[in-house]
Amino acid sequence: MGESGSHSVKNIFLRARLTRVLAVYLGGSYALLEIMDIFTDQLGLPDWFFRGALILLLIGLPIVIATAVVQGRRRPSVAGKPSAPGAGPEVPDDADSAEAATRPATAPHHWLNWRNAVLGFVGAFAAWGLIVSVYMGTRALGIGPVGSLVAAGVLDERERLIVADFENNTDDPLLGQAAAEAFRIDLSQSTIVTVVDPAFVGQVLRRMGIDQERELDLDLAREVAIREGIKAVVAGDITRVGGGFQLAAQLVSAQDGSVLVPFRETASDSTEIIDAIDRLSSSLRERIGESLKTIRASEPLDRVSTTSLEALRKYSQAVRVIEQGDNERGIALLEEAVALDTAFAMAYRKLGVTLRNIGQDPGRGREALTQAFEHRDRLTERERYLTEGSYYWGVAGDNDAARTAYESLLDIYPDDPWAMNNLAIIYNEARDFRRAEQLYTRAIELDSAGALYYGNAIGAQVAQGRYADAEYTLDRMAELFPGHPSVSMQATGLAASKFDYETAEQHVLELREAQLASPLMQRYVSFSLAQLAEVRGQLREAERLILEVMTASEAEDDLATYMGSTVRLAFYDLWFRGQAEAAVRRVDGVLARYPLESIEPAERPYGLLATFYALAGLTDRASVYLAEYEAAIEDGVVTANPEDGADASKGVLALAEGRVDDAIRELRAIDIGPCTICALPILGQAYDQAGETDSVVAIYERYVTTPWMNRLAAGDWFALATIYERLGGLYELRGDSEKAALYYGRFVELWEDADPDLQPRVEAARRAMERLSEAI
Repeated sequence: MGESGSHSVKNIFLRARLTRVLAVYLGGSYALLEIMDIFTDQLGLPDWFFRGALILLLIGLPIVIATAVVQGRRRPSVAGKPSAPGAGPEVPDDADSAEAATRPATAPHHWLNWRNAVLGFVGAFAAWGLIVSVYMGTRALGIGPVGSLVAAGVLDERERLIVADFENNTDDPLLGQAAAEAFRIDLSQSTIVTVVDPAFVGQVLRRMGIDQERELDLDLAREVAIREGIKAVVAGDITRVGGGFQLAAQLVSAQDGSVLVPFRETASDSTEIIDAIDRLSSSLRERIGESLKTIRASEPLDRVSTTSLEALRKYSQAVRVIEQGDNERGIALLEEAVALDTAFAMAYRKLGVTLRNIGQDPGRGREALTQAFEHRDRLTERERYLTEGSYYWGVAGDNDAARTAYESLLDIYPDDPWAMNNLAIIYNEARDFRRAEQLYTRAIELDSAGALYYGNAIGAQVAQGRYADAEYTLDRMAELFPGHPSVSMQATGLAASKFDYETAEQHVLELREAQLASPLMQRYVSFSLAQLAEVRGQLREAERLILEVMTASEAEDDLATYMGSTVRLAFYDLWFRGQAEAAVRRVDGVLARYPLESIEPAERPYGLLATFYALAGLTDRASVYLAEYEAAIEDGVVTANPEDGADASKGVLALAEGRVDDAIRELRAIDIGPCTICALPILGQAYDQAGETDSVVAIYERYVTTPWMNRLAAGDWFALATIYERLGGLYELRGDSEKAALYYGRFVELWEDADPDLQPRVEAARRAMERLSEAI
C-alpha cells in the first residue's frame, strides 16, 4: 500500500477512536452532572457547585480530545500489513522495511496520556469537592465572610425581623412601599426567621404615640425593634438607573445600626422588579443561615404574589390602610388589585378575611375565599395552609379539614400565631374551651400586638366561668391597645355576660364618642344599644335605634341587614306584645319592597324568615323558606350557624305544627358548636309545650347559669326576661317559694323601666312576690 493510503487508514482509525472517546466522555459527563444536580438539591449545596463541575468538565474536554489524538498517533506500529483472506503473509515493500528498521519498538512516553488525564480529572474534582466542603463547613460554623449569621450567633433561629419601608428614589411614589411588601411576602417563606406582621408594628406605633400612617423608615423600624427586643431589621432602597432599576437590601443591627449583610440586584425595567426582589430575598435567607434546599423549594415571588406591579401597589396600599383601621378603603383597594390580576390569591385571601372580620358582605367574603382557595398554588406555603383552613372552616363548613390545615402549618412553623388563633377557633367550636384558651394565650405570647387574640382569649375564659382571668386579660388588652375599639367591645360583652347592663351601656357610649368618624362603628353602637334596651324591655328605644341601623343600611344598599332589622322589629310585636298580625304585616311589607331576589343569594335570610313565620303560625310559608334555606346549605351558598337563630327554624316549624317530639329532637340536634346557650330558649319552650316541666326548669336553669361572652346577642335580648318570669312561675308551682321569689325578683329588676305596655307583666310578678313573702 502507498503512503497516502496508509495515512488515510490511520486517519480513519483515529477518527473512530476519537468518536468513541468523545462518546464515553460526554456520556460520563452527563451522568456526573445529573449526580451533581441531585447532590445540589438534596444536600443543599450552593448553585455554583454545579456550575463549577460543569466548568471543570468543559476544561477537561479539550484535554481528553488532545490525549486521544496524541495517544492514537503514537500507538506502536505493526511490522507487517494484514493479509487478504486466504492469502499468504504479505511481504513489506522496501519503503516500509526501511521505516520499520529505523522506528523503535516502543513509542517514547508523552505527558498527554490517559493515566495523567484520569489523575488530573480525579484531582480537579477532589479539589473542587474540598473547596465546597470548606465553604459549607465555614458557613455552618459561622466563620468568615460566608458564615451564616445564625451559626455565628448574630441571630437566633426563628429570630423575628422587621421589614422597613424601602427608600424610594424613583418618580413612582408607591414603588418603595410595594417593593417592601413584596420583600416581606417573599421573606415570609423562610423557615429560619419570622417576619414581624405589619399589624404588630402598627400596634407598637400606637403605643408609642406615633401616627400609624407615618412611613416606617430605617430609624423608626430600629426604634420599634429595640422596644420589642428584636435584634435586626431589613432595610432597602430602589433607585432608577437609566431605563432600569437598582434594588438594595441590607440586614441592619437594631441596637447600633451597623450593616450586618448587604445585597444588591438590578432590574432592566419595571417588569423585572419582582424577580430582582426574589433574588435579594434568597440571598439574605442564605446568608442568615437557611438551608439552600428549603430556599430552592420556596415558590418564586411572582408565583406567590402577582406578576402585575400595579396590582402589587394596590395590595401593599390595602395592607397599610387596613392596619390603620380603614377597612372600607382597604377593601376597595383589594378589589382593584384582584381586578388587575384575577389570579392574585393573596389579595383574595386578604379581602375574604377582612370582610369576615368586620362582618360585612358575607357573600363577597365567601367568594373571595373561594377564589383564594382555587388559586392557592400561587400562595406561599404559610398562606396556602391559612387559606385552606379559612376556606374549609368559613365556606365548606369542614372543621376537620380546617384543623388538619392549621396543624400542618404548625408542623412547619410551630410559632405561627395566626395558625394558633385559627386552630383555637376550631377547638372553641368543639367546646374545648380549655385547649382553645391555651392556644390563644400562646399566640399572645408570640405576638403581644394581636388585639384579636386577647378578645378571643377573653371569650374562652368566660366560657369556662373564669371571670377573674377574663378581667385580667381585658386589663392587659386595654393597657396595650389604648383607644382600640376592640377594647370597648370586649368590655361591653364581658359586662353583659355578667348581666351588668349599666356598665355595658357605658362602654358602648364611650365607643360611640371615640368612633364618630366611622359609619361602620356607629352602626355597631346603635345595634348594641338596641340590644341593651331590648333585654330591659325598652322596646320603643330599641326600635328607634334599630331604625337608625336600617337607615344606614339602606343608604349603603345593605339590603340583608335592612331586612333582618325589619324582622327584628316585627319580632317585638310577635314575641313581646303578642300582636302577630301587626308583625306579619311588617315583614310582608319589607318583602314586597325588597324581594329576596334583590339580595345576594348568600345573604338572603331564608332561615330567619322560616323561623319568624313559624312563630307567627303561618306554617305553609315557613315551610317554603325552610326548604329554600336547606337547599342553600346543600348547595354551599350559605353555612349553617347556630348563633344566628336560622338553624332553629326546623324545630320551630315542628313546634308550630304540633309535632312536639320532632321539635325537641331537632332543637337538641342544633345544641352544638361554640354557643352553649343558643338553642336553649326555644328548646325550653318545646319542653314546656310537651308538659315536661322538670325538663323546662333544667333547660332554663342551664341557660341562666351557663357563662357565655356573647349571651346578650345569643339570646338574652329576647329570652332572658321571659325565662326569669317562667322560672318564677314553675318554682311557685313546685312550692319552692325561695327560688320562685328569686327569679320573680330578677325579672322585676330587669324590666323595672320597661315600656308601659309591658308593665302589667311586671306588676303580676310583684304580686306573686308578695304572695310568696307571706308564704315564706
